[in-house]
Amino acid sequence: MIERLFDLPLDEFVPARDAAARELRQAGRRTEADTVKALRKPTAAAAAVNRLVREHRDELEQFLAAAAVLRDAQVRGKGDLGAAGAREREALARLVAAGGDQVRQTLQAAAVDDDAAEELRAGRLVRELEPRGFGSLLLEAPAAPPRAARAKADQRRAVDDAQEKLREAKRTFAAAEAAERDARREWDARAAELRLAADAVEAAAAELERRRRPR
Repeated sequence: MIERLFDLPLDEFVPARDAAARELRQAGRRTEADTVKALRKPTAAAAAVNRLVREHRDELEQFLAAAAVLRDAQVRGKGDLGAAGAREREALARLVAAGGDQVRQTLQAAAVDDDAAEELRAGRLVRELEPRGFGSLLLEAPAAPPRAARAKADQRRAVDDAQEKLREAKRTFAAAEAAERDARREWDARAAELRLAADAVEAAAAELERRRRPR
């Protein structure tokens, strides 16, 4: 049933999912119904990848096999690195030609991570896979030596830390702006009350003065 849902056009996914969940619940299969109801509608990119998996399974397996060979060449020094990289890029190009450029990121993520590859093979993605490694598909030259790789990783972490600090500073600034707006509104309200009180004092004083005058 779940497999059939991921075969549907995107605009049919939610109605079909809800209908399937109702049928299961009516049949007393509540656990399965909850599982189906919890399924999220795939993004357009994820749907394109799922369709690619079903329609080009052989080419996909050839690509993943080529990616594994390239990883061995990069990490363990096995085989011809240049030839392995060329085969992987050719396999990737065929899949991108079949599924469109929107499938590229997920394929690259699966190329460098076995868990991501298994998620891809299942054909039930709801969003694009994020790269979890250094991205071997993007490398045209021999792998960087460990020291350079560590330096790149340190630089990436430094950039990430700086971006997080910037986001935190922006959040703090936004909160301060909101507090200032609230304070200004409170000030305006108190000022208006003060003006009203002053008017009342002036009116009461005038009334007292009027009543004190001899008749």
